[in-house]
Amino acid sequence: MNRKDFIQRAALLGGTAMVLPIGILQSCEYKPVLRTELTDADIPLLDEIGETIVPTTPESPGAKEAKIGAYMVVMINDCFLPEDQEIILNGINMLDTYCAKQYNSSFERLSSDEKFNVLQGLQEEATALALEQEGMDEPVVHYFDHLKGLTISGYFSSEIGMTIAREYVPIPGKYESVIPYKKGDKVWA
Repeated sequence: MNRKDFIQRAALLGGTAMVLPIGILQSCEYKPVLRTELTDADIPLLDEIGETIVPTTPESPGAKEAKIGAYMVVMINDCFLPEDQEIILNGINMLDTYCAKQYNSSFERLSSDEKFNVLQGLQEEATALALEQEGMDEPVVHYFDHLKGLTISGYFSSEIGMTIAREYVPIPGKYESVIPYKKGDKVWA
């Protein structure tokens, strides 16, 4: 091998060594998902949103264990008006895009603090929108308000929410007009 061949091969290998890491790093970039409908593939995302709203505590399991994502998919697809479904889908797509730009990750892979901060920002947006539309005949509901409402209603109507998170009192039973309640007791189901 002569000197000219050696220099050409060394340059070729050096160039490859420079391009390869760039290609690997670009392939690690998170690309947001553009949803046209909610499917079972979205259940993990909705579970994480629900778990951030109603987290697991030492006293009771969180929304994820109550399978809140599956509940939300059914409720949104079967019970919401098409225009509300569109608001929620667009909002979830915006949430995914925001997480991709801000954290280069999906919402599901964020830390607990990052998830909380993202949802806190959404709550501030929803509050600002509600104040802006105060007094309107038909205000538009922010998608986070829908997700938060579904999380709370789904969690507290689940078996976990009704029997573990709340104090379960089976009915029928004898009538008691006054039931003692001490600070720190669970709410009644």
